[in-house]
Amino acid sequence: MMSLGLIALAACNAMPLEIRVENQSSLPVCEVYLSPQQQTDFGENQLAEGEMIASGEQHTFILEAGEYDLLVRDCSEETLYSEANISQSRHIILGGEGKIPLKVTNQTSREICYLYISTGEEWGEDRLGKVESILPNAKRIFFLPPAVYHARALDCDENVVAEMEEVNLSDSFEWVVLP
Repeated sequence: MMSLGLIALAACNAMPLEIRVENQSSLPVCEVYLSPQQQTDFGENQLAEGEMIASGEQHTFILEAGEYDLLVRDCSEETLYSEANISQSRHIILGGEGKIPLKVTNQTSREICYLYISTGEEWGEDRLGKVESILPNAKRIFFLPPAVYHARALDCDENVVAEMEEVNLSDSFEWVVLP
C-alpha cells in the first residue's frame, strides 16, 4: 500500500506545467523564453520562426515539471513581462482593460538592475523580477492601472540612476532615463 502512495506522489510531482500567455495589449508578442531556473541564459525562443501572439490571442506552453524563468518580448525586442522561479501552472495576462503602458527607456551608460514603481510612499518590490535588467539603449514596458506614480531606477550596485516623481499615468507614457 505504501509503494502505491509513493507512485501516486511521484506522478503528482511529474505533472506538466502549463504557462498560458494571453496578449491583451496592442503590441504583438514575438518572443517567449521559458528557461529552467538553473540555466544561465534564456535559451531559445519558444515561439516558432514567424509565429506571434497577436493582440487578443493567447498561447499555452506545456513544460516538464520544474522551476522556470519567463521573459516575454514584443516584435521590437522590448520586454513586456518577466518572472522568476515559476513552478506552478500560470495564466499571464499582458495589458488588459484599464491598463496603461509605461515605457522605460535607458539612455544612460549604466545597466538598470532594479526598478521600483509605486503609487505610495513605500517602493515595494523590484519590478524587474530578479530575471532581467534594462541595458543601455534598451526599453521595458509595464502595464499599470491609471494612477499617479513615482519610480526609482538603480544600477547593479544599487546606486540610484534616476528617479521620476508624480507622473499621472492616464495615457501611454515614456520615461526616458537620462545620464
